[in-house]
Amino acid sequence: MNVTLGKHITADNVVDEIWCGLCRDYATGSERTSTFVTGNSVVKKDGVKYHKESASHKACLSRKSAASKKLLGQPTPMQESLLKMDKELLVKMKKLFVTAFYVATNERPFTDFPKLLQLQKVNGLSIGDTYINDKAGKEFVKQIAEVYFDDLKLAMQNSPFISIYSDGSTDRTESEKETILVKLIEASYPVIKFLKLEEPENTKASGILGAVDKAFSDFGIPDYHQKTVGYCSDGAASVMMGSKKGVVKLLKDQYNAPWILGVWCLAHRLELAIKDIFKGTYMDSVIDTLVSVYYFYKGSAKRNKEASTIADIMDEQFLKPDKANGTRWIYHKLRAITKLLMDYRIIMIHMGNYVEDTTNKGEDRAKAKGIINKLRQYKLVWYLHFMKNLLKEVAKVSLLFQREDINTSSAVTKLQSTAVTLNHLKSNPGINQQAFLGALEGDQYKDHTLLNVIDEDVLQRERMRIVQHLIDCLDARFENLHTNPLFLACHVFDHKNWPSSEDQEALLVYGVQDVQNIMTHFAVILQNANGDPEKALEQWTDLKLHVTRNYANFQALHPLAVWQGIDQEDTDRGDYITVIHLTSVFPLSNASCERSFSTMKRVKSDWRCG
Repeated sequence: MNVTLGKHITADNVVDEIWCGLCRDYATGSERTSTFVTGNSVVKKDGVKYHKESASHKACLSRKSAASKKLLGQPTPMQESLLKMDKELLVKMKKLFVTAFYVATNERPFTDFPKLLQLQKVNGLSIGDTYINDKAGKEFVKQIAEVYFDDLKLAMQNSPFISIYSDGSTDRTESEKETILVKLIEASYPVIKFLKLEEPENTKASGILGAVDKAFSDFGIPDYHQKTVGYCSDGAASVMMGSKKGVVKLLKDQYNAPWILGVWCLAHRLELAIKDIFKGTYMDSVIDTLVSVYYFYKGSAKRNKEASTIADIMDEQFLKPDKANGTRWIYHKLRAITKLLMDYRIIMIHMGNYVEDTTNKGEDRAKAKGIINKLRQYKLVWYLHFMKNLLKEVAKVSLLFQREDINTSSAVTKLQSTAVTLNHLKSNPGINQQAFLGALEGDQYKDHTLLNVIDEDVLQRERMRIVQHLIDCLDARFENLHTNPLFLACHVFDHKNWPSSEDQEALLVYGVQDVQNIMTHFAVILQNANGDPEKALEQWTDLKLHVTRNYANFQALHPLAVWQGIDQEDTDRGDYITVIHLTSVFPLSNASCERSFSTMKRVKSDWRCG
C-alpha cells in the first residue's frame, strides 16, 4: 500500500510540509482534520509509516478503488456481493436496504438501524445476524447515496436545461456551508433536486462560485453553464446579485454565458416588502408585543399549565404562543397573531392573576403587567385584527412563492389578484376587523376595558395609508416581473391565457414575438439542446390550435402538466416543447434551499457534531 506524498519546498530547498495526496482527494467527515490532509509540518518517516497503516488511509484507498471501478463501469465490492447472492439472501438484503433508507429519510441516527432490525426479527421477519450494527447501517446508506448520485448525474446529463439555486448558512460546527440545488427536466417535467452541500473557501462571490463549480465537477459536469438557464439566490447585497462582482456576474463573465438569468428569490422579496411597511410604524409595537407574549410563556411549564387550567374552566383551549420575529415566513407572523387573538381572554385573565400572586418574582410580575397594559390598548387590538386581514392575503402569495412548481404566469396572476383584494381593503374593513367591531361593546372587548379609544375615521385613514404603502412596495419589489421581456414572454406558455380557437386571427399571432424573444436570448443553449428555432415557430401555431380545439381536456390542468402530457405522447412538436422546457426551469424561489438548511440543522445536531 503506497502513500503518495505531496510536499512544499522552501526557497532553501527544505521540505517544511507534507501531505497525503490520496487522503486529500478522498477523505470525508472528520478524516479531513488529519494533518496528512491539512498539511503536516513534522516531517518524519515514522509518521508516514503510521499513516500508511491507519484506518482512514485504508478507507480512502477503498474509496479510490470504488471510484475507479465506477468510472470504468465495473461493479463496486458491494455490487459484486449482490450479484453473487442467491434469491433468499437477496430478499434479506432488500429488507436491510429498506430499513437503512427509512433511517436516512427520517433523519434518524445510525444507532436506530440495529434496533429496527431487532424489532423486525421479533415480528418474525428473517433478516439474519450479519449486518445488525450501526456501522453496517452507515454503509447501506452510503450505497443508497451512490445510487442517488448516479441517478442525479444521469438526470442532469439527460436534461436539456438546468437552473441553479444556492444559499449560505452555518452548521453546528460553525462552518460556512453553501447548499446547492438544481432544477432540471425529468420525465418531461421540471423538478428541483438537492445537488450538494459545499464549504466555500470564502464567503465572497469567488468562493461561492468556486463551491458551485466544484459541486458540478464532482458530478462530472464541469461545463454545466452550457445548459444553465438561470441562477436564483436570496439576493444578499452585492455578493450574489452584484452588477460588478456578484456570483451571477462572475458566472456570466468567466464562462462567456451572458444569457444566464439572475433571479432574486420571490419569497425573500415578499418578506422584504412586508418589512418595508412594518419598519418605523406602530406595527413594530405589535410585533414587539407578540414577541413579549411568546417569551413570557416559552420554557415555562408552570405558566403554560396555569393558562391551560383557565382555558379548561372557560371551556376553551389555550394555544401556545408562536414566535413572530426573526427570519420567519409571513405565514408564521399570521399564525402568531391568530393565536394571540384566540387566546386574548385567557392571557388577560392569567396574567392578571400572575401579577396579583406575590409568590411570583417581582421582575416577572412587572413583565406581565407591562404586557397587560399593551394588550389593553385599543389601537393595538385594532392593529392585530387589521394585520390579520393584511397578512392573510399576503401569506397566500408567500405560500405560492414557496412551491416548487411555481411559474412566472401564476406568480404574476397571484400578485395581480392580491393587488385587487388589497385595494378593496383600503376602504372596506376586512372580515377580522368587522369581527372586532362586532365584539366591541363601548370600550369593552372580551370582558376587558380597552384604553385610549381612537375614532374609527382616524384608523380608517391609517388603514388606507398602510395598504397603499404595501401595494407600492409590492409593485417596486416585483417590478421586473412586469417589465422584463423574458418574464413577460412566459405568460404565453400558460394555455389559460390564450385566445379561444374561434378567434383564429388573434390565436395565430398570439405569442409569436414573445417566443422569438426567448429564442433570441437563449440561442446558444437552445442550439446546445439541438432546438431548431424555425421549426419551433411552425410548431407553435400547430400547438395552439391543438390545445384550444381540445380545451376541455386541458382546462383544469396545470400548464406544466399539459406540456408534460403532450411531450410524452407527441414527438412532432419536440422543437417547441424544448422552448417550453427552457422557460419551465426559470428559477423563481429558493425556498427549497431554506428547507434543505432546516434538514441540515436537524441532522447535524449538537450531539452529532460534538
